[in-house]
Amino acid sequence: MGESKIIRKCVSCNLKKSRADFIKITINKKTKEYKVNPTSDFVGRSVYVCKDISCINALFKKEKIYKILKIKPDETLKEKIKTVLEN
Repeated sequence: MGESKIIRKCVSCNLKKSRADFIKITINKKTKEYKVNPTSDFVGRSVYVCKDISCINALFKKEKIYKILKIKPDETLKEKIKTVLEN
């Protein structure tokens, strides 16, 4: 049998792709700590965004990411995502 791909959807543009094509952002509900591209031992609510600067900018334009993750606006989150994108 063929290997099945795990498909996810970008919260910014709604494009569906393989999970490897996204940046994953996860927040722990109890501690309100968030991580960008966390390891599998970090559990919580996750969202996926394309590895595209236009998707990332759209996500922060109307603070959509903060509403989805239910956290207060934090500029360091955008910087962390951009750092992952550059690497």
